[in-house]
Amino acid sequence: MKRGGIEVAKAYFKQCENDEEYAKASLFLLKHRRDLHPAYTTMDTLSLLYSYLTEGQLVIGLDEQHQVNSISAYYYGTPEQDFQNKEVVFVDMVIVEQMHRGTRLFAEGLNFLVHKVLENRPEVQELSLAALSENKRLCRMYSKFVEEKYKREGALGEETVFGGEIRKIGTMLRKTNPV
Repeated sequence: MKRGGIEVAKAYFKQCENDEEYAKASLFLLKHRRDLHPAYTTMDTLSLLYSYLTEGQLVIGLDEQHQVNSISAYYYGTPEQDFQNKEVVFVDMVIVEQMHRGTRLFAEGLNFLVHKVLENRPEVQELSLAALSENKRLCRMYSKFVEEKYKREGALGEETVFGGEIRKIGTMLRKTNPV
């Protein structure tokens, strides 16, 4: 597929399940940690990775050459409820490689994530996404899929949390991203 004269490869998504996939995800996150926030350090990133590896889930987007072009992470439950509210899936990190921003990669990845969650945990009712409030581009993108719910203070500043019914979001994504 062409985008602005650049050939953009088709991506596929995979939930990390083995050491090789976790290594790819880790290296991508370390390389792109400043996309989360310019002040993000290597130690911050390692701490975040540990949290995802022990309590959360990592999803990687891969191109046709099996190179990572995006990553997302989620938890069952929210930090405000100490992850006890398992009817909510909470996405607090998404990074898409610069050259793929503005493409359908985010929507395709979200579609994969929603359907993977519903396949593994059909009891999940809500999808929540968190973004730094200062990241206007990300907040605008999230608002295309879910509505703003509330603001909270995060480790790097104010965050906006978006949310909606996961099945409705899945239906909308399926219609806009037919397989």
